[in-house]
Amino acid sequence: MLPVLIAGVATFASTMAGGLAVIRWPGRLDLLLVFAGGVVLAAALGDLLPEALRQADKIDASAILPVAMLVAGFVTFAVVESVSAHDHQPVGDPGHAGIAGASGFALHSFFDGLAIGLGFGIDTSVGLVVAVAVLGHDFSDGLNTIAYLTARGQSSERSRRWLLIIASMPMLGALVGTVVPVPELVFPIALGFFSGWFLYAATVTMLPRARNLPLQHAVPAALLGCAAMFLVSRAA
Repeated sequence: MLPVLIAGVATFASTMAGGLAVIRWPGRLDLLLVFAGGVVLAAALGDLLPEALRQADKIDASAILPVAMLVAGFVTFAVVESVSAHDHQPVGDPGHAGIAGASGFALHSFFDGLAIGLGFGIDTSVGLVVAVAVLGHDFSDGLNTIAYLTARGQSSERSRRWLLIIASMPMLGALVGTVVPVPELVFPIALGFFSGWFLYAATVTMLPRARNLPLQHAVPAALLGCAAMFLVSRAA
């Protein structure tokens, strides 16, 4: 339970850091997000999907199952992002503008935490890999929360309240994933799903920020992110 709690606190700090960074240091965010995108991409394809395949083999399930769940996770995240991006509440109505999108951020932040809880339920090393991936992803979530709500006319105070809510959701999800009994069949399904979830986050929302950077900065940042995830997974 202690590693899960530590990971939950770390994800809270990562989300808050992303939200506050977009306010204070907007010029450095693209580089940080490309680095985090490399971390998340390496976790999705280098660790979570192979672990999902191992878990499927362990219970004599077809390898198609985790691969299909990867596709499902990718599509699900795409739908959630689409709902957020197409929240057309009028900017002039700050009491409601952007609330649907912010609620979407909160929901997928809960699932980030759930992935941590399930990861530690399999093995400490798997939980650590998932937690590091979530840390990179949640920094992006914090950034997007503030940018999204500010663009829709929300006050700084209200945006920060939503940031606090969204930052707290991974802790809740991690605790739920730890205390709820999980049948073995759920592990390859969940890991496959979350590998697709993270694959979308890396390739569609994080690594494309490299277009805003010089090539000599973007490529090393992404490769360093991948290398950092590789080192974490080997040390776990």
